[in-house]
Amino acid sequence: MVHAQRIMRILRESNEYSQEYVANVLNISQKTYSSLESGKTKITLNRIQELADLYKVKPEYFLSEDLPIVNYNTGTYSRSVIAKNSYEEKNDVQSQQLFERIIKEKEIHISHLVEELAQLKKEKMEIFELLRANLSKTKQ
Repeated sequence: MVHAQRIMRILRESNEYSQEYVANVLNISQKTYSSLESGKTKITLNRIQELADLYKVKPEYFLSEDLPIVNYNTGTYSRSVIAKNSYEEKNDVQSQQLFERIIKEKEIHISHLVEELAQLKKEKMEIFELLRANLSKTKQ
């Protein structure tokens, strides 16, 4: 059940749940939930069933050796997103909502990258101006 802990985290993050929220749903402390998610404490079949109910997946999902498909962004706006796969049956509306959420996240990430690129271009021009000024001073 090594993958169960990783799947727990992927599902929690993809649903934008905090450890504290999931712990409250399971009626345990956040520290206990953290130990379950990190693998410090073994997860019971009852807990797997509770998590399956929370995430609306089959309990077998946590016992699979295959990990969900995950897309990790880099930078300040990192997130993990779970994609539809053979373990989770979703209707078309749920799939559409998931894909719209992924697209929205990508658009936000792209806009931040565009802003960062503009800032880097501005800084590059400032550095070139400083270099030109220093070259002019050294030639005089």
